[in-house]
Amino acid sequence: MAAPVVVVLIIGPYWSWLLLVGLLAALGLWEYQNMVFQKGLPAWWQAFYILTGLFLPVGASIAGPDGLHGALFFGFFVVFFATLVTAPQDVNGLSRLARFAMGWLYIPYLLSYVLLIERTSAGNRWVFFALLVTIANDAGAFYCGKYFGHYKLYERVSPKKTIEGSVGGLIGGMLLGTLFGLLFLGTVSAVWLVFLSLLLAVTGQIGDLIESLVKRMNGVKDSSNMLPGHGGILDRLDSLLFVFPVIWFFVNWIKSR
Repeated sequence: MAAPVVVVLIIGPYWSWLLLVGLLAALGLWEYQNMVFQKGLPAWWQAFYILTGLFLPVGASIAGPDGLHGALFFGFFVVFFATLVTAPQDVNGLSRLARFAMGWLYIPYLLSYVLLIERTSAGNRWVFFALLVTIANDAGAFYCGKYFGHYKLYERVSPKKTIEGSVGGLIGGMLLGTLFGLLFLGTVSAVWLVFLSLLLAVTGQIGDLIESLVKRMNGVKDSSNMLPGHGGILDRLDSLLFVFPVIWFFVNWIKSR
């Protein structure tokens, strides 16, 4: 999975960013609807749900934040209208609408911030920064938890995670993020790089727990078996989904200063 992502980040035109984000969003939405609609959805509802969700990255790519939020409004309006026309007396209609909305907000909305970041100065470097912090965070948490883990972090949601692993992940993310930032994001001070790297590492770990919570609430171990040995797309994106918006807000805050 890393190879096409790296190619897009380094030499890919903007449309390739949209294509990659759209593909990940569609696969994530497909996994999400399989988790939260375990009795299954009619095929036309599945297609409608995924295609409408893809309006969000398209809107972000065309008109930035205004396009993203305009597409979100459009999605809400269209799904209410579709329910009004096709199933006005369906007792499960409101529950379906709420699950649709959460899926759009959780996956394509958050992923669309990658496209907003790319529109900023040095956008591809900031996306690399987010990826490296998250990779170091995950790797540090895994190995420190494996060799030194003893005290459980949050057993009710994720039984295997430990406090020692969490601390190792935070340190790994902070160190690699700061190093990359000093080398390739020279306009940002070391103090802010340390703070941002640590903030992203914490955010990523919470994002991981949030996805574990969604899976546990729906009684599944992995979001899918799309990636043998690793679970599904959401199992790979869980730490990143909330990281990208944090990066975008930070970059805009730095720019305003």
